[in-house]
Amino acid sequence: MSVQEPSRQETATASKSPGSLSIERCTGEQASKLFYSWALSEHWNPSTNGEDIKEVFHKADPQGFFFGKIHENGKDETVSIISGVRYGEDQAWIGFYIASPNHRGRGYGLETFRQALEHVGHDRASVGLDGVMAQVDNYKKSGFTEIGWQNERRHGSITGLVENSERDLVEKIAKGEFPGLVLLQDDQVDLDQLPGIEERFSGLKRPGFVKDWALFHAHHPEQHRFGVAFLSTDGTKDEKRGKPIVLGYGCVRPAVSSYRVGPLYATTPEIAKLLLVKLASEVILAEKSKPCGVSLQFDVDVPNSNKEAIKIFDDLGWNDTFPCLRMWKGKVPKHDVNGVFAVGTLEVG
Repeated sequence: MSVQEPSRQETATASKSPGSLSIERCTGEQASKLFYSWALSEHWNPSTNGEDIKEVFHKADPQGFFFGKIHENGKDETVSIISGVRYGEDQAWIGFYIASPNHRGRGYGLETFRQALEHVGHDRASVGLDGVMAQVDNYKKSGFTEIGWQNERRHGSITGLVENSERDLVEKIAKGEFPGLVLLQDDQVDLDQLPGIEERFSGLKRPGFVKDWALFHAHHPEQHRFGVAFLSTDGTKDEKRGKPIVLGYGCVRPAVSSYRVGPLYATTPEIAKLLLVKLASEVILAEKSKPCGVSLQFDVDVPNSNKEAIKIFDDLGWNDTFPCLRMWKGKVPKHDVNGVFAVGTLEVG
């Protein structure tokens, strides 16, 4: 679905009840500041300065970011935020659902949530969200009754990965023993293959977002964002463009308290580990050149139904620090979770 940036801040068509609540759409600049600061206050570990919100998330659906405000004691106060991002004609994603702690229990959050559902459309075949465990029952009451999988946030040391547990693999990568392992900006990487990989493994159909997300990571190494891919080396080529087949790819970005990996898709666990270690190596090199002040830790949100992925992180000794449930209103998109070693984001899918 093609959507346009609103020419001005628009008041959404939601009811003004409860109380004096009004719900408005955010511009990209508003969203990057407001959604980042609120995610930070909730300890969600958002990407540095909300750059992904402004440059990629909001662009995916410029009409899908909302905030609720009330007028009390002679002034306006923001009391809720949410995003409802439409992907094509039949999918959407609900995220950034936060109500102000000072105003919870007054119905403002729920009314804003309803506005996001209204925006994405009640006839949409699949609407997803990643719900914290404490809110699962509430999401079910709102129609999110189908379960895709449960995510585990695995947390571990980048330095430990590179210098200890996978030191031999790091040395082999440095020696060029895996010629298919390249950075996303390599000329041999066919970015047009990436949306099909995501649809195959996660079920999400959003080609524009996938390519924007890849470019967001691939072309700003000075900001410590990286993308890597693993290409076929047996001469197999894509029929349309004549480039090697992409067998997996992954991205990493600095956040407030760690580096966040996502997505990490691969046809085999061996390729997934290579991609993970390559991302870690790129981060270490960047940090040695110019530290960016982010803790040298990885956070990886991985489906626990992918047993091979869980084994990788179990073997590394990386613990689960934050579980959440991938839930759907409507049907769960067809997917192969065994290729998902890290989801793209919890915020927009």
